[in-house]
Amino acid sequence: MLKKLLKIILVLIILVGIGAGYLYFRLHNNIDNVLEAEDDWRSEVLEFPLIFAGDLEYNGEEHIRFAPGWGDTNSADYFSYVFLWVLEEDPKLNATELESIMNIYFDGLMNTGAVTNFSFFKDIPETQSSIRQLNDDTYRGSIKMYDEFFAKDMTTLNADIQYEYCTTRKQHFVWFYLSPKDMDHLIWKQLKEVQLNINCR
Repeated sequence: MLKKLLKIILVLIILVGIGAGYLYFRLHNNIDNVLEAEDDWRSEVLEFPLIFAGDLEYNGEEHIRFAPGWGDTNSADYFSYVFLWVLEEDPKLNATELESIMNIYFDGLMNTGAVTNFSFFKDIPETQSSIRQLNDDTYRGSIKMYDEFFAKDMTTLNADIQYEYCTTRKQHFVWFYLSPKDMDHLIWKQLKEVQLNINCR
């Protein structure tokens, strides 16, 4: 019985090692981030299909800028960040579709977080998003999700989502601005100051 248990543990360790290696190489690519921000805003670029949300069947990249206190639950800019999807095809967004996208995105992210934290059997609460359309290209709402990385509790993110077509690159851009803070908090001004380092006109 003990030998069988040790074999199972060994297999799990190997699988986690393989997964960690795959995760490392997917996260450490040579793609330049097209988002400009202050030097203390961490940068990351991912490629689709996203390693934690493979059901989002897009072709393109995700460019991310994290506020300095993103991982600190006591910080005013906790879990505040901007990410931009640079997509080859028109995602044909609407409010209902964005709710589904955000649910898939954060469910996948937090379940992946549970695995990397060795909480293999943890039951992560499902994400609940509520998005409304403000005009043809702008959406706003909230995302109630479980923060497996830092708070280990439910967190509600306010979301501002904007679509634009980049004519110079012939690509579709979807901006996601996220923070638990209310829209009149200073962090939103800082989020909106994150800019493209390319010309789309």
